[in-house]
Amino acid sequence: MGNPKAIGVFLALCAALGLSSCGGTNSATAPQVGSASIYTVGTDAPLPSVVSCEINVTGINLNNGGTAVSVLSQPAIVDFAQLSGLHQLLDLTAVPTGTYTSATITIASPVIGFIDTSVTPPTINTINGTLTQSTVTVNFAQPVVVTNADLFGLRMEFDLRQSLQTDQNGQVTGTVNPVFEVALLDSTNAQVSIDDFHGGVVGVTGPNSFTIQGPHGRQWTVDSSASTALDDPTIPISSFTTTTIVEVTGTIDPVSHDIVASEIEVVSNNSFYLGGLFTNIRPTPGAATQADLYVRDELPAINGISDGQIETLNLNGSENYLIEHINLPLTTLLFNSMELAAGQRVGIGGLVTTTNGATTLTVHRVVLKRQGQAGTWVPGSTMIQNNNAGTFQLNDNWTAGVLLPQPLTVMTTNDTNFINLTGLSALQGSTALPIRIVGFILINQSTGQAVMVARSVEQLSS
Repeated sequence: MGNPKAIGVFLALCAALGLSSCGGTNSATAPQVGSASIYTVGTDAPLPSVVSCEINVTGINLNNGGTAVSVLSQPAIVDFAQLSGLHQLLDLTAVPTGTYTSATITIASPVIGFIDTSVTPPTINTINGTLTQSTVTVNFAQPVVVTNADLFGLRMEFDLRQSLQTDQNGQVTGTVNPVFEVALLDSTNAQVSIDDFHGGVVGVTGPNSFTIQGPHGRQWTVDSSASTALDDPTIPISSFTTTTIVEVTGTIDPVSHDIVASEIEVVSNNSFYLGGLFTNIRPTPGAATQADLYVRDELPAINGISDGQIETLNLNGSENYLIEHINLPLTTLLFNSMELAAGQRVGIGGLVTTTNGATTLTVHRVVLKRQGQAGTWVPGSTMIQNNNAGTFQLNDNWTAGVLLPQPLTVMTTNDTNFINLTGLSALQGSTALPIRIVGFILINQSTGQAVMVARSVEQLSS
């Protein structure tokens, strides 16, 4: 089969590395005379059942002749396995002008989590990995000339499939032979755009701007415009408070270093946010009263809850159910307490209370989030209704694939973006093409089965 790629982290030059470590006031990152800026983003490639691959990225240097320039202000723990077709911002750093030829990445302490579906409900098991090497140097495809006041993004892609060693039965052994692909790209390149950037609101700075603070304390200014999509228009920016937690998608402005938002999603307006993957819904079918969430992100730190564990959430139907901004026609597909499914990537927001040391989470918002699934197109499965609107099937080898129907039905529309493909009609022939889908897992009401509604379909290299 193919070797699917997924997008994990990127740094900006002035560089920015990682979702949880990004953030910084503009004054801290304004370029000096004779300097430029680089930010870092990351990604990964999939492996069946692996839901987590946390690696402590302790250093990232760009090599400028005989000089090594650090673009990571502090170590960052990055879960590469949650990123497939998505970009996670890490840091933003000023660097000297010059010609850069390679990047050196230093890592430590890999922890691999995989899902066990042989028990009900599914559980998560972990392995402390062993690195074959802790430092990896990757040459750029060609030298990159960085001039004064430039802004670049350093895209760092971790290939899980090549990096995590398996035995003859396909089981992960714990040995990690790190394989990275790295590119230094102009900030206007779509491969270093920003996805999945979460932060708590510090304050509203204007009718169209506000400041957020990421998990590692750095602050960022976010600018919106008339073209910015708000997931919930009933919550204007002017109403944001210090209990508001948002997810921002967009780009970094090359002059101000503000985040220019194309989408702003309020993930919590009460005090807590949990991001992760549904692993079990109860009851099903019917209105869910409990949902098990594999926790990948939390803001702020919540007593008794940590990344990598499964948390059981109580639901009563009064929650506000939303789909992250989606420009796709949905007629037979809905998202509510009756349309939840294992394998959906979600953001949970609500109120946290602590009484006598016991923590209680009251869920107020459940936001369905886009996710990446990678595998192979099933030959002969393509059905075209109109131009690029139709369906095909995917043998899903990526993280949530073990929780989803096999093969997985993928729905496309005339708004779906095809990458390295001329369109839906290009999925034909007898070869099982390696592809990656970024979109939403929803329930088709006519069948009761989970399907994926595609925002993008990308053919991957073999």
